[in-house]
Amino acid sequence: MTSQRPARHWIIVGAGSAGCVLANRLSADPDCRVTLLDDGPDLRQDAIPAAVDGPNFLDALNEPGRTHADLLAKRTTDAEASPYPRGRGLGGSSAVNAMVALRGSEQQYRDWGWSDAHRAWDRVQIPAEAAAEAELGVVDRALIAAAPRTERARLTRRAGRRITSAEAYLWPVLDRPNLVVRPNTAADRLRISGRRVTGVHLVDGTSIDADHVVVAAGAIHTPAILLRSGLDTPGIGQGLQDHPAAPLTLLLRGGVDNRPGGLVIGTLLHQHIGEDLVQLLPMNHIGRLPGAERLALFMPALMTPSGAEGTVTIDNEGQPLVDFALLSHADDRAALGAAVRLALDVLSQPSFTDIVETVYIDEHGTTADALADDTTLQTWLRSRAGDYVHASSSCAMGVVVDDHFSVVGYEGLSICDASIFPNIPDANTHLPVTMAAERFCMRETMSA
Repeated sequence: MTSQRPARHWIIVGAGSAGCVLANRLSADPDCRVTLLDDGPDLRQDAIPAAVDGPNFLDALNEPGRTHADLLAKRTTDAEASPYPRGRGLGGSSAVNAMVALRGSEQQYRDWGWSDAHRAWDRVQIPAEAAAEAELGVVDRALIAAAPRTERARLTRRAGRRITSAEAYLWPVLDRPNLVVRPNTAADRLRISGRRVTGVHLVDGTSIDADHVVVAAGAIHTPAILLRSGLDTPGIGQGLQDHPAAPLTLLLRGGVDNRPGGLVIGTLLHQHIGEDLVQLLPMNHIGRLPGAERLALFMPALMTPSGAEGTVTIDNEGQPLVDFALLSHADDRAALGAAVRLALDVLSQPSFTDIVETVYIDEHGTTADALADDTTLQTWLRSRAGDYVHASSSCAMGVVVDDHFSVVGYEGLSICDASIFPNIPDANTHLPVTMAAERFCMRETMSA
């Protein structure tokens, strides 16, 4: 018997960690039509760039067209805006990230009221496997020796190969007649009639009709699209967060082989300092840059920041202006300072002193010895703190969207990406975003 329910046309703006999930699950209903848009390049099984398929995510970040090359962001109030690499094209950041596969705290999801998160996790199709012993780098091995609780990182791979969201969710369903995937198609703004969203205007001047639009363009570009569209829902672009980090550059001793083409991140160390969760992240090399053959990184980061003062606004041309305002909260400054002290203590262990000649804190040759007193440490953090490129919470659930992911004050419009997290997950964000998208589809199926 043929269903008499009229076909519903969904437009999904953004084909990253969330958008690929949405396209798969929503198009499983043959009575729905789904159009998936992304402003970046295609990613198909017979044409995977070697950099995306390889172990070195720094190569993937340099793959032409795979990031928003002109996107800048201020990290702290004392810092200048600098490049903020976000993935674009099919697969989004899952095609260029460091592949770290973490779920985050179950308690945090319960605190959000996501009592069904465990069922959403059961649906996630992204594989995860531990880094192989043979591919660990010199910094990985030094960290394991210095801190026995260090774990081999679980990575979003299968049999040693990166598995993007496009491969896991899109490729198996590309033959569905009700699914249209349009790479290299940039959405400019939403088409709105009264309080109802009726489609999407594209940058090329054309438009597409829709019964329902889901914006899944990420925590920076999603609020930019909504602001360009003139939405008046309070809170859009407010509460932006990332994981504050403090990069320590390691000059390796002569003769130490850090394999610049190999796995960048193979281990992780998590430790609580008081109530704060800290991650120590080793980077075995910093890529194939000339003169960087002996350089590596050691990155202490705060996974549970309290501050949420970051913003996404737009300039006169409608492009995003990004200010994370990291470390604006005194508790975050204290916690990241303690994380740096922990990292320096780890770096003083024999396994590190055997391979590291000098630890630098900037490109001017200032050594970590300069951080001996807390005043200098805090001054350095305010000007030099970095991030994990985990933009989050700029259209938070409970503020901009309700618990059904619907934008408050509008019909026919939802958001599903890292922007909707009530606060930043205490984990690398790729898998939590995937779970959130599965939760969206699970709830949509129940309400249909």
